[in-house]
Amino acid sequence: MIGAGALRSRLEAQRARMVETLAQAVGIDSPTFPGQGAGAVASLFAGRYRALGAEVERLPGAEGTGDHMLARFRGARPGGPKVILLGHCDTVFPEGEAARRPFTVQGERARGPGVADMKGSLVACLFALEALAREGFRPAGEVLVLYDTDEERGNPSSRPHIERLGRDAAAALVIEPARADGSVVSSRKGSVYSKLSVQGVEAHAGVDPERGRSAVVELAHQILRACALERPGGTVNVTGLAGGERPAIVAGEASCFVELRADTQATLEEMERELLALAGRPALEGTKLAFERRGGRLAMERNAKTGWLIGLAAEVAREAGFTLTHTPTGGGSDGNFLSPLGVPVLDGLGPVGGNLHTEAEYLEVPTLAQRAALIAGLVE
Repeated sequence: MIGAGALRSRLEAQRARMVETLAQAVGIDSPTFPGQGAGAVASLFAGRYRALGAEVERLPGAEGTGDHMLARFRGARPGGPKVILLGHCDTVFPEGEAARRPFTVQGERARGPGVADMKGSLVACLFALEALAREGFRPAGEVLVLYDTDEERGNPSSRPHIERLGRDAAAALVIEPARADGSVVSSRKGSVYSKLSVQGVEAHAGVDPERGRSAVVELAHQILRACALERPGGTVNVTGLAGGERPAIVAGEASCFVELRADTQATLEEMERELLALAGRPALEGTKLAFERRGGRLAMERNAKTGWLIGLAAEVAREAGFTLTHTPTGGGSDGNFLSPLGVPVLDGLGPVGGNLHTEAEYLEVPTLAQRAALIAGLVE
């Protein structure tokens, strides 16, 4: 074995190349929709993995999204243990953002759209596998690297690929960025995203308002009821309010989006049942309610296998010269789809960053090599 300490020393010497690759990736606008940019980021890394000797293929995305990238490193023993590494090429930022806020490095921090979430992670993973290849490492089984292009929108087309490729993995290593304090992620909340639509009764707001049933007022009642479903470990967020068109008409239609999050799948399912039950209890007689599920993720709960993987990662980190901590988080990731299948998942293995999804997003440049060494050591 090479060892994480030696790997980190070799990776520290690659810092300039890592920053150069990061600048290339951040310089490509890659919103989920339209997907050309995310597909271009996937192509950038596909070429680099192919140069390492990986078998690279593109997996079809959904309409409007880019194709995903799968790099496969064959092992010495057919049927040996499989490790899958997961990351995403899309960001939350629109086209034109890379020109408006170009990649910069100030001191030890890099900035730019998606620099931490998660283009720095894509770079760290690439250089981790490159470092292993340079040392002649050949896994006993397979190492798969899947860079998808639609994670920021809930994995509408990549979820089946993630589940198919990862369900029999010995471990899933999710290279989302580490938390701002350097912690990796040991569990994530699950989520349910629904649209609530209200049908009211239109009437002239001045002449005969008593004939009307306001969909907007009904929606207000239901929002308060939905928010009352919050409990320890479970939250409710309401967005996207719309209703009524003209002030002279009692609103005939209204709608909003309701997102539930919970730290366990049991809590999430209980909250969803209670939310759907609201549709049968309108506050105003004559109004009608309907929920349409738009998406969500199962909870990534910590289990005994997670503990084993955390212990292994802590050992690798010590060898690489730093202390590893772990924490739960409320956001979802690719890992939410494999944990419920019984696969050991450890998340947040990428470089350290903060202020994700904002213009103040940053990446701690020294952690590129540190976290690449962690990823490489875990794979080894």
